[in-house]
Amino acid sequence: MPDKQKTQKANYGRMKSSKAFEIFPQIITHLKKGSKLTANDIENLEKLFGDRVQKALELIGEKKVKKYIFIPSGVYRWVVTGQGKDYLVIEKTFCSCRDFLFTALLRREAPSCYHLLAREIAEKIEQFEEIILDDEKYSENMAIWLS
Repeated sequence: MPDKQKTQKANYGRMKSSKAFEIFPQIITHLKKGSKLTANDIENLEKLFGDRVQKALELIGEKKVKKYIFIPSGVYRWVVTGQGKDYLVIEKTFCSCRDFLFTALLRREAPSCYHLLAREIAEKIEQFEEIILDDEKYSENMAIWLS
């Protein structure tokens, strides 16, 4: 087996033995805020996330990544729409979808779902919708996003 394949296999083994919320920030931190994704960035992400990268990029292109800002508190929440449902996404650590629960947390087959990946990429390349709401709408929206 060539050295590059051995290294990738070893890295994947370490990734599977780590918790998703521990490894995911390390993967995504190399992207710089406001920068464009290069072909090399996409290729490297695809090695770890497979087809989740293309799904994440599609969500970004379809403007399905949203940052809700509640005023006057300034509290914000990220929401990504996937398969007709809104998912609450907490930066670098959590998504309310079933894929994140089963694939990332329980089986450790991938470091995150494509919603979490879309959120991270969208923030870095500054391609998301910002929605401003009154604080009184916070509880109502959280109930919807977590249902």
